Amino acid sequence: MSIRFFSYTSSIVILGIAMLLVSCKNDMQNVIKVQEVDKLPELLGDDIYLRQSEMGEITISVFAKKFIKYNSQNKQLTEFPDGILVVHYSTFPDTISKISANYAVNYDEKEIWEAKGNVIAKNKKNEILNTEYLVWDQKKKIIYSNKQVQVTTPNDIIFGEGFESDEQFENWKIQKVTGVFTLDE
Repeated sequence: MSIRFFSYTSSIVILGIAMLLVSCKNDMQNVIKVQEVDKLPELLGDDIYLRQSEMGEITISVFAKKFIKYNSQNKQLTEFPDGILVVHYSTFPDTISKISANYAVNYDEKEIWEAKGNVIAKNKKNEILNTEYLVWDQKKKIIYSNKQVQVTTPNDIIFGEGFESDEQFENWKIQKVTGVFTLDE
């Protein structure tokens, strides 16, 4: 009788463990799905136009083909994967500078923008910056790059590595000049 009871009890225990393991598998799949939802964007947009204003005056306009905003614990950023154009205004519609790129990302909390791929910046003095990578630090109010740059002015084309400027691209310097070509008029 005790062997039969032991066999019956152990069968129930083994069956219970098997059911527990099978049910945990579904719970783990649900946990993974919940984690994947955390990676999904909060906002999506196509052909967007954003404006930033101060005291009722438009100071910045952003144009982009695609806009993806993430706002989770692990990822707080706005991405522009298909290119961007950012226009700074002194008073709307008087343009101070324009920056375009094939890709851009804004790290919202850090107030840092990164532009990558065919980055072109132009200021009101008709000076043009070309590079593959540019950072805009909104807290420090500067733009900079540690990559190769080319700045075209009305008189010169200047090549170098490393670049820094105020955010309006008015007062700029190239860190390491590697060549200067004077343009004929």
